[in-house]
Amino acid sequence: MASDTSVDIDGEFEDLISREFPGLTGRQTPQHLSVFDGDHTDGDRAIELARRLRSRPFPWQRDCIRDVMSRRPDGTWTHPDAVIVCPRQNGKSEVLIVRILFGILKLDETVIFTAQRWTTAEDIYLRTITLIERSASFRRLVSKKTCSQGRGVIKLSTGGQVVFTTRSADAGRGLTKIDLVIYDEAYSLTDGEMSALSPAQLAAADPQTIYTSSAVNQDIHKDGLVLASIRERGLAGEIDLYFAEFCAPPGMDRDSEEAWAAANPSYGVIQNATKVRKLMRGFSTAAGRKSFDVEILGWGDWPSTDEVDELDPIFDLDAWKAQQVTELPKPGHSAIVIEMTPDRSHAYIAGAVRTGGKIHLELGLVAKPGPRVLNAAIGLIGRWDPVALVIESYSPAASMLPELRTRGIEPESANAQKLAQAFGGLEDAIEAGTVTHSGDPLIIEAIETAHKRVFQGGGWAADRMKSDLAAVIIAIALAHWALRTFDVKKRASASPVHVPSGSTARNETSGLLSAGF
Repeated sequence: MASDTSVDIDGEFEDLISREFPGLTGRQTPQHLSVFDGDHTDGDRAIELARRLRSRPFPWQRDCIRDVMSRRPDGTWTHPDAVIVCPRQNGKSEVLIVRILFGILKLDETVIFTAQRWTTAEDIYLRTITLIERSASFRRLVSKKTCSQGRGVIKLSTGGQVVFTTRSADAGRGLTKIDLVIYDEAYSLTDGEMSALSPAQLAAADPQTIYTSSAVNQDIHKDGLVLASIRERGLAGEIDLYFAEFCAPPGMDRDSEEAWAAANPSYGVIQNATKVRKLMRGFSTAAGRKSFDVEILGWGDWPSTDEVDELDPIFDLDAWKAQQVTELPKPGHSAIVIEMTPDRSHAYIAGAVRTGGKIHLELGLVAKPGPRVLNAAIGLIGRWDPVALVIESYSPAASMLPELRTRGIEPESANAQKLAQAFGGLEDAIEAGTVTHSGDPLIIEAIETAHKRVFQGGGWAADRMKSDLAAVIIAIALAHWALRTFDVKKRASASPVHVPSGSTARNETSGLLSAGF
């Protein structure tokens, strides 16, 4: 393993910098580096491939590519896991694009690129397909290219393929084997989002996972704990893990151009003093100065990984797990809820249905807010005729109300009082054993990680501002409440229906929803 004291990338590439990048003054050597020896043939070939497609990686990018793509003597990846933490606007994505291109063009890999925001995933799709189409021979290999509704796909006639998407529980739908998973914008990454892709990676012969991100600011990034934990492993020099973190050395003057160049390896070409000073003038408050330190200098405010076990589950988790079922009577009357995260990155459709004297709860659609969610909700209403569609009054999902009303659908609303009733009612039902579910791990994670928001008088609900997954349990609780409130209590017949246990592959007809619910 090499550390930051034994590797001088700036010295190794001094001639290249002066010849090809004369304006490049950023420090090319990471502040923290953990890397293991391997054969760099594939990395060198990938860099040459990029050159032929008229893409010239900076020296620091070349070094990352070579190390990420190095191989052991037995031909497997030296680093099955790789982490690159670097301030914004330095070109981390260039490393990823080169890795993707070589993977699909030369290794026939199945790759999935995930990001927190669709704009990021879409940009990488467009840049990747642009490079492919610069070569007539590569262009002829493309058998499919699509980019719509939050998902971009490039398929080659030789077998390689790559999917670009936002993170969700159904991000890997249709993929039975994934050779390479890329988590970009990993400052917002949860265990549940990773577990959605893990089974497909296990089917690959030599899977690799790459995490890229700017530093975490825990005041802003509520889901930075996963990356913080992986970073700690990298700082400890964990075997098989490639870790490179670019940031200014501690103690440097935050106002000095020397610190800016030390933190940003592409300084002088992408960033310059004029741009950074403009940003600094805008960051005039205490919170702004902290953002400058995180975003420009790479001085992250990392959450403590020791805090992971300090939060009690919002419901009795053992009681919830005990009520998992694999078969249930034929569904009866139902209710549907649409819920959304505060940053509008994820929308959820949850359902409740009466089954044999109990209420079965299920999380159906998980998707990026947009037409797919609206159309799925309208389709479900048409097929199932639920007793109610509910949207919480202050939920971001309330933005869908005008469009639903133009379609002749008038959702029921739920205010804070009703939300407190919903959570109290679900808590009582879990303790009484009158609910069932199919063991969805995303719901379990939501129960484990949601914070309570206590109202005047003692009622409470999940606090959507403290955890994105709070929206999951809000949807489930409201679905249970809606069915109890609006159902005419007509009992269904008892012919059994199978429910897959713990399924995470969702669409608008998944889980119990596929049972005609």
